Amino acid sequence: MSGNEGDELRTFVAARLPHLRRSAFLMCGDWQLAAELTRATLARLVVDSRRGAVADADVYAYADLMESCRKRNRRREHVFVASAGAEGVAAESILLLDALHKLAPRCRAVLVLRYWDGFDVEATGAMLDLDDERVGAYERAGLAALEKLLTESEAAMAG
Repeated sequence: MSGNEGDELRTFVAARLPHLRRSAFLMCGDWQLAAELTRATLARLVVDSRRGAVADADVYAYADLMESCRKRNRRREHVFVASAGAEGVAAESILLLDALHKLAPRCRAVLVLRYWDGFDVEATGAMLDLDDERVGAYERAGLAALEKLLTESEAAMAG
């Protein structure tokens, strides 16, 4: 790896770290675990980039992170853990995060990548190894379920 490639990789890691960590948090609900998963993903990205095994750093990083979150969610029950400074967090944000974590993992991953990270259908599909049609199906199902969960939560709070 040339010095220029190393600089580009450092710049990529520094720029993506906060976004990847937020995405990991949205997937797993725990800031400490999110930081752990993000560090591990970026470490693999660096190693594999140096070996020449990474064609697109964004696709690699987000795909690896989503897979790490999926594996992690399979091994333990989700427990939402707010950040230390969460006193000022709006109730609506907590309801949204809680509802997001009740979604099936693929639906949640599609919504996080599409709506929080701003990736298009094609990039989301590449990251999750899904065709465009499946991305659209997970997106529609996730949005419908999210709307239902939020409506139920709001009704419970009002009642």
